[in-house]
Amino acid sequence: MKFTELKQNLRDLPVFTVNDILLDYPDFRRASLYEWESKGLVTKLRNNKYIFSDFTPHDKDFYFLSNEIYTPSYVSLETGLNHYAIIPEVVQTVTAVSTNKTREFDTPVGTFSYSSIAERLFFGYKTIAWDSGSALIGYPEKVVLDYLYLNSTVDSLEEFESLRWNKDILRETIVLEQLENFTSIFDNAALTARAAVLKEYMNA
Repeated sequence: MKFTELKQNLRDLPVFTVNDILLDYPDFRRASLYEWESKGLVTKLRNNKYIFSDFTPHDKDFYFLSNEIYTPSYVSLETGLNHYAIIPEVVQTVTAVSTNKTREFDTPVGTFSYSSIAERLFFGYKTIAWDSGSALIGYPEKVVLDYLYLNSTVDSLEEFESLRWNKDILRETIVLEQLENFTSIFDNAALTARAAVLKEYMNA
């Protein structure tokens, strides 16, 4: 089997696995994949996760890669805050939450970090699409709550001020009814208190 033939058949899979190859080529030899990797034709993101080396991710492509590298997961925390312009800083590490254990992967195309949450808290995300793909990302209210849930020291106006979250963007973006609904699903008294401080910060 020729590399060009494989690439053509997998053109709709920006991230592919050995199993994806075996669906079309049951007799595929893993040694061929290692050879292509050594020649710089494919790039390994992590065990059994590959991209073609001429794929150069941009902007939201990193969200898609984040989803694919560790599943199930959705983009949240700092990357989500930056996506919604709540924080202006460009986040070097793509951050997400997952029901799997907390992990971080350093790959040839970037670093991807995943914080573990309980299965019952894996909600409040949506699919966003662009010309070259789509990805799962938390709603702004869930992104904020995920951050507060996993950063328990943010519990006062002073702490919120130190984060420098954009109040104007928060007021424009956060739907209070949705924030309250999501907070109730967490069913966590400490988080409920921090969400109340958030609303105070937004109106300060």
